[in-house]
Amino acid sequence: MVTNETDVPSGNAPNAADKVRKPDRKRLLVVLVVLVVLVVAAFVLFWANRDDPAPAAEDPSDEMVPIEDRDDGFAIDLPGDWIFLEQEQADPQIRMVVGDEATQNNLRLRVSPLPQPVVVNDDTPDNVVAELQAQFDRYIDSGENVRDVIQRQRVKINGVHGWWYLYTFNNAGGEEEGVHSHFFMLGGEKLYTLVFQVLPATAYEKYAATFDEIISTFEILDPAASPAPSESPAG
Repeated sequence: MVTNETDVPSGNAPNAADKVRKPDRKRLLVVLVVLVVLVVAAFVLFWANRDDPAPAAEDPSDEMVPIEDRDDGFAIDLPGDWIFLEQEQADPQIRMVVGDEATQNNLRLRVSPLPQPVVVNDDTPDNVVAELQAQFDRYIDSGENVRDVIQRQRVKINGVHGWWYLYTFNNAGGEEEGVHSHFFMLGGEKLYTLVFQVLPATAYEKYAATFDEIISTFEILDPAASPAPSESPAG
């Protein structure tokens, strides 16, 4: 029997999905580009109108306060949040005890008149320097509560010559160990002794930078210079 229909192999049968209109890729690309532009514009606008955070206010405790003592001829800067502490013993040569309130971390500054002026400079003979250091060594080594001397060093701070000792010590009761950063500074007719203390010893790392900053400001005043206004630490 003859027929006009042609058998089509099943593998080539038209798929229903092929009859669905395919999306316009160019149109989709344009839409995506517009969306990206809008997102970027919104992001830029947000950051342009964003309020910048106000700069952090300085901590008053970080400020250093200049101190001048014209009677004893020295000047030094101290942290603004340190307070003057009551002396444990009456000693007219101790000019100040100042430090953190409610702690045993402080600076004790003593001014001792010398029987005769002692001047040390870059031209001082080595034997004189060695004799002076020997005297300071004996003083430190004979300290009743001194445990271990970590550092002995000759120093020069703002033109003032002296010696620095770092050592551990036992407190009065002997049950706790602390650290002293101890300076002998020669000011001609006077010896200035500055002892920075931390107790317990584990607190030294916290205070070391502060001690360094304070001692770097120590200077001997020119008696002929006019006094400048000075402030006091809190308290």
